[in-house]
Amino acid sequence: NMIALHSLGAPIEAFLGRAKFLLIFFVSLIGASLTSAMFLGYNGYSIGASGAVFGLFGAWIVIGRRIGAEVKSTYVIIGLNFALGFTIGGVDWRAHLGGLITGALFTKVLLSSSRS
Repeated sequence: NMIALHSLGAPIEAFLGRAKFLLIFFVSLIGASLTSAMFLGYNGYSIGASGAVFGLFGAWIVIGRRIGAEVKSTYVIIGLNFALGFTIGGVDWRAHLGGLITGALFTKVLLSSSRS
């Protein structure tokens, strides 16, 4: 998580600024938590920041495509992370998926609102 946070966080923060970066991170964290809770229900629990980190992956895909950066490797890293989560167990892939989708969608909204 920390390597991904550093690798993704620096360019995203440089592109959007600290406030929008933090907003994406925390909105992704909330989206990941809500997605996890929908599937785990009252008897399950999930803890950690990996859903928010996956939100940064989603944000980077949106930003990277906008600026013409190569994002294919990001898809590979996401796929490998999901595969690893399914293999070792104990990983809340639903939170990861929720964070990824939330981060991508929220970044699209932020970028479209900053254009206007």
